[in-house]
Amino acid sequence: MLSRTPCRALRRSSCRALVLGTSGVLLFAAPAAAGTHRVSGSQIAVDEANGVFKMTGSLVGGWNITKFHQSANTPLVKATGTELFKGCLDLHRDGCGAGDPKGTLSFTFTYEAMFASPDPASLVWGSCRHPIASGTDGFAGAKGVLAMVDTPTPTGVQTAYIGNVTLPDRRAAARRHGSGRYSRARAAGTAAPGGCGSA
Repeated sequence: MLSRTPCRALRRSSCRALVLGTSGVLLFAAPAAAGTHRVSGSQIAVDEANGVFKMTGSLVGGWNITKFHQSANTPLVKATGTELFKGCLDLHRDGCGAGDPKGTLSFTFTYEAMFASPDPASLVWGSCRHPIASGTDGFAGAKGVLAMVDTPTPTGVQTAYIGNVTLPDRRAAARRHGSGRYSRARAAGTAAPGGCGSA
């Protein structure tokens, strides 16, 4: 069970994420990670005062608040900002292996929460939505939306996430755009006829 102070001063808390992705059309044989993946798990505070968290479950790694702007206090607390995930998508829930996508995901977020009093420990509910803004390395070209939910319990606030992340088929994209050494050579008329990979 997770135990932490809910949304401490809000500026120090992170939105929790549900990922709603868009599915891609695969035209060629795709790498194992290409396509839409359902994700779920928990977010745990590491250094909440500095916006540092860790992700467990489908997404494994670090989660940091990079920008936080509170825009309202009543009747709901509202905020927007950006966050960064660095880690992997654990496709088989067996640890981040060689076939699992690794890199960073950048998010924007919108956050809403209700508190019973000005005390940040009086959280009634909290949730936020994170569209994926960009990705690097194994997450390059990723699409989706992360949204997380804070739930108060007798032992503290638990933060859960659920949703989808869509990763592109980079091999198919390369073929569609004619990238790669052989494709460029063939376009220039210098590729040798016949042999492996010839058209």
